[in-house]
Amino acid sequence: MAISMKDIAKEAGVSVITVSRALNNKPDISIDTKNQILTIANSLHYTPNHLAKSLVTRKTKTIGILIPDNVDPFYAAVVQGIGDECREREYGIFLWNTHDNPDTELEYLRRAREKRADGILIYPVQADDRYLEEISHSPVPIVFLNRHPESSEYDYIINDNIYGAFSAVNHLIHRGHRKITYICPKATASSVKERISGCKKAIRENGLPSTALNVVTCEEKIGTCYKVVKEIVCSENRPTALFIWDDRLAIGAMNAIFEAGLKIPSDIAIVGYDDIEISAYLYPSLTTVKQPTHQIGETAAKILLDKLESETNGDLKQIILKPELIVRNTT
Repeated sequence: MAISMKDIAKEAGVSVITVSRALNNKPDISIDTKNQILTIANSLHYTPNHLAKSLVTRKTKTIGILIPDNVDPFYAAVVQGIGDECREREYGIFLWNTHDNPDTELEYLRRAREKRADGILIYPVQADDRYLEEISHSPVPIVFLNRHPESSEYDYIINDNIYGAFSAVNHLIHRGHRKITYICPKATASSVKERISGCKKAIRENGLPSTALNVVTCEEKIGTCYKVVKEIVCSENRPTALFIWDDRLAIGAMNAIFEAGLKIPSDIAIVGYDDIEISAYLYPSLTTVKQPTHQIGETAAKILLDKLESETNGDLKQIILKPELIVRNTT
């Protein structure tokens, strides 16, 4: 049978109200009494009944997180940052994988509300605008992760995609490359549009013709990128450098290049994005753009929890973090 505050009060010889004050760290109780109650609570293995408390406060101390895929090392690192901040502030999480599917995203947005999540962190699919319609009716705060709507009314924390892509292509140009192919998903999400913009900015500012950059779309699957790159490198007019959407896809690209009998970087240079852990241990080690993944998650959670604990929407928080070019052996 679960131990209640009434059991602790009986053991300590105080009222239930006094026990509640001690357990909730209220100031209107003496240090000696508080320590006595906490000692008894620990000895009885007391566990707070958060369900009962949530019925009174209308707060569940949980947040919902929607991401495309928590197996992907990038998203896993973001979630770790979220989890560290939530654990520090004694919040629980519900985690849902949308699999980059807009219908699944809508389902989980509604489920987060059903679960009475106090707030939501979302890495949106952005395949269409239905998620914005759903969010506009949300009774709880929402913070966007690494992608953001064009509307300026939402809180978000993102990586500076324009700067990151500019850094990658600018580096390749300075290495002497004039035929660069960028492989990325379809340009429906804000992050994709911004990186394409960064690529074009590097081409333009280095005085090269627009034909120096070719943008090729690809599903976010290693096997698909492998097939796409195999076709590219076997063509007569193959590029001298590839910039790849993320490091996972870059692994598929590297295999396709090796299987074509070509060398990296002497025949084809390659740059990834994210700087997942394995990137430094590939052979050759992968030049990439490092995203501050843990910081993205941690800061997003902080923005959301600050809003929840202040019980006011407050000022909009729109934070852009700078990525960093990590030069290794593929360029």
